[in-house]
Amino acid sequence: MPPILPSLTSAYKRSVQFRLTSYFLIILIPLVAVSLFASLRSERILERKVNEQTTIALSSAMEAIDMTMDNLENMSMALATDANLNELLRRDDPHLTAEMTLDFNKVLNHLSNMNSVNNYLTQLSIYHAYSETVLSSKYGGRRMDELLDQPWYRDLLQSGGKRLLLIPSTDEFSSYQQLDPTFKAGYVSLLRAMDPFKPGERKHVLFITLSANHLRKHLDTLVHADNERVYLLTPDNRLIAGTNPNEAPPPWTAGTDDMLIRQSGPSGEPEMLVRYRSQASGWSIMMVKPASAMYAETSQLRSFMYVIISMSFLLSIAISWVVYQGIASPLRTLAYGMKQVRIGRLDTTLPHKREDEFGYLMQAFNEMASEQKHLIKHNYEQQLLRLKAELRVMQSQINPHFLYNTLDSIYSMAENYEAEEITEMVLNLSKFFRLSLSKGQDEFTVEETIEHLQYYLRVQQIRFVDRLSVSIRMEEACKQHHVLKLLLQPIVENAILHGLEQKRKDGQVAIDCREERGKLRLEVSDNGKGIGADRLDYIRSELAKLSVQADKVWEHEIRRHDLYGLWNVKARLKLYYGDSADMTIDSVENKGTSVVLWIPIGGAYESHDRGRRASAAE
Repeated sequence: MPPILPSLTSAYKRSVQFRLTSYFLIILIPLVAVSLFASLRSERILERKVNEQTTIALSSAMEAIDMTMDNLENMSMALATDANLNELLRRDDPHLTAEMTLDFNKVLNHLSNMNSVNNYLTQLSIYHAYSETVLSSKYGGRRMDELLDQPWYRDLLQSGGKRLLLIPSTDEFSSYQQLDPTFKAGYVSLLRAMDPFKPGERKHVLFITLSANHLRKHLDTLVHADNERVYLLTPDNRLIAGTNPNEAPPPWTAGTDDMLIRQSGPSGEPEMLVRYRSQASGWSIMMVKPASAMYAETSQLRSFMYVIISMSFLLSIAISWVVYQGIASPLRTLAYGMKQVRIGRLDTTLPHKREDEFGYLMQAFNEMASEQKHLIKHNYEQQLLRLKAELRVMQSQINPHFLYNTLDSIYSMAENYEAEEITEMVLNLSKFFRLSLSKGQDEFTVEETIEHLQYYLRVQQIRFVDRLSVSIRMEEACKQHHVLKLLLQPIVENAILHGLEQKRKDGQVAIDCREERGKLRLEVSDNGKGIGADRLDYIRSELAKLSVQADKVWEHEIRRHDLYGLWNVKARLKLYYGDSADMTIDSVENKGTSVVLWIPIGGAYESHDRGRRASAAE
């Protein structure tokens, strides 16, 4: 996918309509910017007003909660310093005695009376550290082991007489301990050491337990819609109470202000979070409001603004289109006609009914294209005749050249072998010449070309007896592709006569036909003596001079005394298939040589100079 900015830049340079539309849209940018700024500004003002109102409501609820906790604080100090209670708890016997039982009953009566007066409390209880007994205004006496090892008890001993809040989580205490509300989730307990200012390693503990539902009543007054939520949190963000005790409060990014807008996790809808923190207790109330209700009115105004902006954009595009149709469209039609002429479609005419300057230009273009067509046709026909004659000359030159070499082979065989092999050689040779000299057919399929080539190879195998082996690999997809005749034979001839002539045994010629990189690849390789590096560079440089550029078949003379076969094959390739065809040579001295022909699939009719090669093949 192309980058956006380069694509827009290219469209701006190439299209008049795009430029006109861009100019009209640029005019709208200030209007759109002011409208969007006003919309965003109104949302910020609305958020600030809602935040102020919500903060006032949260502060009122927090004051009520702080007052409740202050009452518990004062009550705990009064009970912890009560001389009568401390006197009744003075015994340090680890086992209950009759005297301790009487004293504990008096303590329970005192706690029950205090609980009756303050009936919003869940219970009042005292933990006797020596006998490990909990005296509860609700459940009476109960022995509870392992409380001395609890972290909260150690923290309380080190608090220096200060109170401690215990907010149990669901699995913090054992099931037996959770039978007491003090150690059960959903309750808040204020802990204070009895006789706090008296030194000692063991301290009795006063528990004042309050249900979280009592604190939740203050939070419920803040909720005015079903989808609003309120949470009461400790300074370390532990949940004390909330509209839904089983739902964790949303995370609050550290260091942010007391109001933020974020995306809701479950629904993905925007919601507003407002927080108020108590200076006295450090507790905070977090309220979550859906932003949809807050933005209801501004959303409607914003929708109207978007409609107006959209209509303005559409109107700008429509106006630019009208202007384009009247002025730029004729220019685009002219540009289209010029492109068609450039790619060779000289029959192109531009229909028009205009009588203005653009009509004059289109009429002049039509006349110019017609005149150009006549001039090019005359010159092109002359070039075709010359190229066709040159192709026929080269086609005829290769047959005598091969014939002389083959007659030499027959002469050598006649001196060394009996007439039976000579008969087979002559038979194959006659078949080869019959196809080579065929008139009116310049192309054969790859399968026919290989079959034709095997006649010549059989002649050479008879000559070399057991010194020459041939392997042919031809992909099924290549068999029906057409190629110019007698392309491979000169290359195979060079491989045998120049590469394998001096090899006494194990001479190999391999022919490989396949499709590669969108072209037909024909390779002839041998394991003969190869070509030296200097000679190979010379061959490549000479063959590189051949081209069909600028309507020239080649740049050097036709008559030459070396590289005749290779030069002839490449010249015919270039003439017939154009510059998309090529021939490459690779060789390693004393190891062998490989010659590869690259032919466009489809033959001359698929090359860029389609008309010239089509006529040359006739």
